[in-house]
Amino acid sequence: MSLENLLSSLSPGEKVAAMNYLWRELSAQPAELPSPAWHGDVLAGRVANPSGEPRLPLDAAMDDVKERLNGRRAKG
Repeated sequence: MSLENLLSSLSPGEKVAAMNYLWRELSAQPAELPSPAWHGDVLAGRVANPSGEPRLPLDAAMDDVKERLNGRRAKG
């Protein structure tokens, strides 16, 4: 069975668990997975031009991102 077929047969919860597992595996050794050069460009741009928005606590920021993603899904 191919990886694509295996993944497509998983439930949404199993897919999230698989993503979490993969992220833990990949992030355990970040030197083995270098970021593309454009990531540095984006970060430099954000440092040079910080947002005027007030900073949110991490939990509030995560809730904000979830709401934005759910809004995109609803429009989709």
